Amino acid sequence: MSEIKTSSGIDEIRGKTNGRDSGYFYMRNGKQFYRTREESYQKNQSPRQKWNSAAFKYANSYLKLLTSPEAKAQLEADFEAAKHIASNGKSYSTSRAWKFNSLIHDYKVAHPFE
Repeated sequence: MSEIKTSSGIDEIRGKTNGRDSGYFYMRNGKQFYRTREESYQKNQSPRQKWNSAAFKYANSYLKLLTSPEAKAQLEADFEAAKHIASNGKSYSTSRAWKFNSLIHDYKVAHPFE
């Protein structure tokens, strides 16, 4: 996290002092500064990572819609009818994992990576 060097009190703080901090401390020319920056891991993604992220977003947004008891019952029925095997050929132990991975696979088939 942070590196604190002390000789008389706190001389310099480097890095984040807490995991929830929005910025970090650093030293330049003997002076201490604090910098905030947006930590967005999506801004430097490769095209394949963006494709995987889009598939994940699609599947996650679809699963959020399945909140009613009827939708959950239908999901369980479909899960049992498929014998726990998703469209990607893998077996899953829960109906949500099965549906999530089926949706990811279906999205990737419908939107192939170049």
